[in-house]
Amino acid sequence: MSASVVSRIAKVVPLAVLAAVGVAACGPAATGSSAAPSAARSAANVATTAPAAPAGSPAASATPAPAAPSSTPSSAATAPTEAESPAAVAAGATTKPSAKASAQPSGKPVTKPVTKPVTGAGGIGITFNGLADGRQVQVGDQVAFSVTWRNNDSSGSRAVAPVVATQEFEGAQCTQMLSMAKGKLERKDVSGWKAMPSLSQGGGMDYAGTGDDAAFTLTAGESRTVEYRMVLDASNRPGRLAVEADAVLPSSLTAVTKNVVTTSVVDRHRPVVTSVSEPTALVVGRTPTEFSFKVSSPDGPALLRPLVRLALPASAGLTGADVTMEAKVGDEWKSFEVTPDCDGRLGVSPAELVGVLRGNPAEYTFRVGLKRTGTGPVEIEVGGDSDGHTGATVAVRPAVRR
Repeated sequence: MSASVVSRIAKVVPLAVLAAVGVAACGPAATGSSAAPSAARSAANVATTAPAAPAGSPAASATPAPAAPSSTPSSAATAPTEAESPAAVAAGATTKPSAKASAQPSGKPVTKPVTKPVTGAGGIGITFNGLADGRQVQVGDQVAFSVTWRNNDSSGSRAVAPVVATQEFEGAQCTQMLSMAKGKLERKDVSGWKAMPSLSQGGGMDYAGTGDDAAFTLTAGESRTVEYRMVLDASNRPGRLAVEADAVLPSSLTAVTKNVVTTSVVDRHRPVVTSVSEPTALVVGRTPTEFSFKVSSPDGPALLRPLVRLALPASAGLTGADVTMEAKVGDEWKSFEVTPDCDGRLGVSPAELVGVLRGNPAEYTFRVGLKRTGTGPVEIEVGGDSDGHTGATVAVRPAVRR
C-alpha cells in the first residue's frame, strides 16, 4: 500500500484500525500473537479477529490491558483501554463513558424477602420466626419465638454463638441513664429453659457473651433454630421495641452479622385519668395548692393507686425536704414522704398510697406545697398505677405566688 493512501486513510480512520487493515493485507505476523484492540474493530466495523501487527508498529508495541471492571460500560463506544489510548487519541476517536450508564446496576432487581434474613461477614443468615415487625407485644404476657442461624457460605464451616437481646426502648420507665426495657428472656437449651442475664443489651458488650455456652458449628448450607420466650415487666410503657439477634464469634464478643425486628409494646391494663379539678393557688412557703382527680382502671379499683409528682427541671435543685404532699383520707389529711423516682422527679411512691381512694372510678384529693422554688411555672403530674401498670399522666398547673 503506498504512503499517500495511508496518509489519506489516517485522516478518517483511527491508526489502530489502519494497522489492523495493513496486517490483513500484508499477511500474518511472524509471531502469530493476539488480536487487534476491540475499540479499533468496532470503529472499522470489523467482525473478525485480526492477527497482531509486525514488530515496530503501534499496535504491536502495545500490550493488551486486562478486562475492565464491572462498573465500566461494556459498549464498544466507551473510552479506550490503557493499551489502546495512544492510537485512539492520535486519531481523535476517544469517546467519554456515560456516567449514567456506569451507575446502572446489572441484572434483575433484588426483591426484599418477607422474613428479612440478613447475611454479613462469615456468610451467616439470621431469620426470626414468630416475631415480626409491627407485632404487638402485651406487657406482662409471655411471648414465644425462635431464631434460625444458617451458614450461607459454601466455602466451609462457621462457628456461631447465638445471641438475642432488646435494644434501647422508648417506653422504658427510667430514662435518666439508659432507656432499656425491663423483663425476662429465656433460651431453650438441651437441659431446658435457661434465663438470660438480662432482656436488654445494656450499656456495654457483656450481652454478646451470653451465647457462648450455646455455641455451635454450621457446615455449608446447615442451619440451627433456637427457641426463646420473653416477658416484659408491667413497668414498661407502650412504645417501639427492637429485638436483635446476632451471630457472634464464640468467646470474642464480636458480632459478625445481625437481624432486627421492631415490635410494638402495648398495655391494656393502664389506668386512665378521667377528670381533674381546677387547682387552688400555690403560695410558696405558705399555702399548698389543692386539687382532685379521678382515675379509672380496666382491672377495677382494687389494685389502683394514685400517682402524684412534680415535673420540675433539674436546675430547680429541689429535694424531698422542699416539698409537702398530703392526701385526704376520709375527713383527714395524711402526709407522705416525698422521694425522687428513677427519673429524678419528686413524688410519693404509689405503693405507700394504700387506702387513699373511694368509689369507681377512684377519686383522689391532694395538697402539694413548696417551701421554695425557682422562676417559671409549677407543674404537677397526676395519674394512676394498677399493680405496676402506670397510666399516662395529666398536668396540673396551679397559679404560683412567691
